[in-house]
Amino acid sequence: MARRTFFAAALLLLAATAFAEQLDTNTILAKQKAGASAEVLVAMVNDPANTVTVKADDLAALKSGGVPDAVIAAIQQKIAPAATAPAPVAADDPRLADIVRIVKSGISESLIAEQIKQSGATYKLTMNDLLYLKQNGVQDSVISALLATKAEEAKKAAAPPAETAFNELLLVHGWGPLRRERPGRLVLKNGTFSWIDGADPKENFDFQVSGLEKIWYTCQAQPAGDVCYQINFQVVKGPRYSFADVSRAAGSNATVNAIMETLRKEFPRAPFGAPDH
Repeated sequence: MARRTFFAAALLLLAATAFAEQLDTNTILAKQKAGASAEVLVAMVNDPANTVTVKADDLAALKSGGVPDAVIAAIQQKIAPAATAPAPVAADDPRLADIVRIVKSGISESLIAEQIKQSGATYKLTMNDLLYLKQNGVQDSVISALLATKAEEAKKAAAPPAETAFNELLLVHGWGPLRRERPGRLVLKNGTFSWIDGADPKENFDFQVSGLEKIWYTCQAQPAGDVCYQINFQVVKGPRYSFADVSRAAGSNATVNAIMETLRKEFPRAPFGAPDH
């Protein structure tokens, strides 16, 4: 009897491998009831020539019909969608290739995050950028540091514009014996100078760098060289404003020089002219 069962199983196995079959729920139940062993049914399921059309919802019917667990497991593996690796993503920001290179060099993520913060660069990561970084093993702390640069830029943009104050100045009116001087300070903000009078707010006024016709020094010859103690502004079709250091009598011109240096740095195309003596 045992030999007949063996030969029957062998014949079923040969039949299973000789002819391609479509294995659905009814077919498998029929073969199981006909005496096919678990090994034969598993071989039929795994045979690449056969097509398994069993649905996930039919597995319960197979189990209740007495189909062995090994066969059901083979069917589950056969009908499960193959896991495919995601296709490599290219970053939208080419600078991220350097981040990946640094990460793969073995430098600690805390040092990389700190370098990103100190660099002053701004990163606006897209979905492609995020996928690219994750696919290349970049740690979440480094990605967070990159994302934080955008937030920092937004914070700076929302901050009020910086202003520069030049104190210890004298507003000069007239020349020679008619010369009058008012103490106060100049404030530069958004390309506009504001004179803040030290005694009377009614004397305050503004003028714009973009509206100037000429900017120049008034200097005085000294044994050690010229000392430029006064800075002058000529407004296009408007008044002339002159400012001197409060301590110019002692040879100080630090504030006047600071105004000129700031203008040359922030407004290099301003109409600078030759000094007068």
